[in-house]
Amino acid sequence: MPIAYPYKMSDWYGYDKDCSSSSLTQFPISVVSNYINVCSLAKNQTKWHNGSSARPVSGDIVWDNANGTGVPTSGHYKVTDNTAITITNGVSGSEFLCIE
Repeated sequence: MPIAYPYKMSDWYGYDKDCSSSSLTQFPISVVSNYINVCSLAKNQTKWHNGSSARPVSGDIVWDNANGTGVPTSGHYKVTDNTAITITNGVSGSEFLCIE
C-alpha cells in the first residue's frame, strides 16, 4: 500500500526511530597485511560490512565497528580459510584465493 500525505499512524509501523546500524553484517578478518603473507594470518578481528552476504563482496563498505564508523586500513585481509580480499579506503575490492 503506498504512503499518502498526510501520514497515518499505520505508515509508521516498523519505523526504527533510533536508526541503529543493525543492517551491518559482522564477519571475521585478519589484521592488515601486504599481499605476500596475508594467507598465513589468523582471522582474529571482527569487522562489519553493509552487504547482504556473509562476507563483503566487491563494492561493499567495510566498517571498524557495528555503529558504522571508522574504516580499516587499506590493504589485504584474510576473510575465510582460503579467501582474502583487498580493502581500499573502506571499500571492499577484489577477492583472491589463498593457495598453500
